Amino acid sequence: IQAQGSYSESDTEQDAIQPQVTSDPNNPNIRSLVAFPSTIERDSETTAWSVSLTQTLFDLPAWFSFRQGQQLSVQAEAQFAAAQQELIVRVADAYFNVLRAQDNLRASRAEERATQRQLEQTQQRFEVGLIAITDVHEAQAAYDATVAQRLTDEGNLAIALEALSVITGRHHDDLWQLNKDFPIAAPTPTDRGAWVEFALANNFALKAAFAGMEAARYGARAARMEHLPKISGSLVHEYQEVDGTQDFRAAGFGGRFPGDSEVETQAVMLSVSMPIFTGGLVSSQRRQAAEQYNASMEDRIFTERSVIQATRAQHIAVMTDTQRVEARAQAIVSAQSALDATQAGYEVGTRNIVDVLDAQRTLFLSLRDYANARYDYVLNTLRLKQNAGILSPQDIVDLDQWLVAPAAPGGETFRDLVDDI
Repeated sequence: IQAQGSYSESDTEQDAIQPQVTSDPNNPNIRSLVAFPSTIERDSETTAWSVSLTQTLFDLPAWFSFRQGQQLSVQAEAQFAAAQQELIVRVADAYFNVLRAQDNLRASRAEERATQRQLEQTQQRFEVGLIAITDVHEAQAAYDATVAQRLTDEGNLAIALEALSVITGRHHDDLWQLNKDFPIAAPTPTDRGAWVEFALANNFALKAAFAGMEAARYGARAARMEHLPKISGSLVHEYQEVDGTQDFRAAGFGGRFPGDSEVETQAVMLSVSMPIFTGGLVSSQRRQAAEQYNASMEDRIFTERSVIQATRAQHIAVMTDTQRVEARAQAIVSAQSALDATQAGYEVGTRNIVDVLDAQRTLFLSLRDYANARYDYVLNTLRLKQNAGILSPQDIVDLDQWLVAPAAPGGETFRDLVDDI
């Protein structure tokens, strides 16, 4: 129902001079002006107000537009929830990228110190004639490569910190590290199909796409109903009051006459409207709305397929990460044992410097891969929950409990890094 009201006040003063015209009684076609014209003076005050109530009785396009608005509200809520989850993943990704870069830098620094000591020992051995100059060159080349790698990791850390600062709006110096005892477990339930079914029912991006399709469907129905008649009823009440006087003067005759009046009107109206011909506008809008519905339906189908694919992929990634973290930890132990054995063989002359440098490089890669595997597990778990529609701030609170203050910076060796695993 629609209600409208209006109110007005006016004060009018009017002076008019009108010539007096007389006709010849013998010949009506002959007229003449009187020497003394008439004058009229009016002074009035007018007060008027009106109130009208209008109720639509039959308007199918408006009804379907109303249902379309409801679906758009549902879509907006789902999009907001999806944006919240996306923000959680973006922040976590930026945070753990910093931790990833820090671990890589720690490993590259440890490798740089190890190759530097190896270079010094090789130079000493060459000076006393125990080895050839080629071993010195091999050690020098390995040391130069580790320096370059360390510089690269320092740059990557600075870039990761800048990316985190963009999201949080502040600079970060010391970020807490992921506890080495952080549990690595398979997602529950382990059945991949159960995760897909849950995602189809709860994924917010899919909910938004479905609501958008429903909104477009109602929009198409509203456009299709524009050819139908629209019926509305109105109740109008008007009131007008005039308070004034009128003075009249003509040829010595005149007088003052009252000019008051009061009018009150009540009306009930029923109106029917229907477009007969609009130059094709209504028909073109109907076709446009129908194609928009088709487009939104295809978008919903694509979103559904994407959710299924992403959920299955993330479930596979998390299942793989749980095994990969354990395998990477074992690879570090094996690489450390191989390095110790190669170093001992080099001391007794059964292995050369290249073997030692390769063993050190293998240990460095194992440390880096282990750190990446742990961070990949955390992020893939969050993305799996995001696809399933169950990711919430509580997940970040639970993850925060496994973060510990960073240790004081020092000269970690490969052995120190291995002991932290």
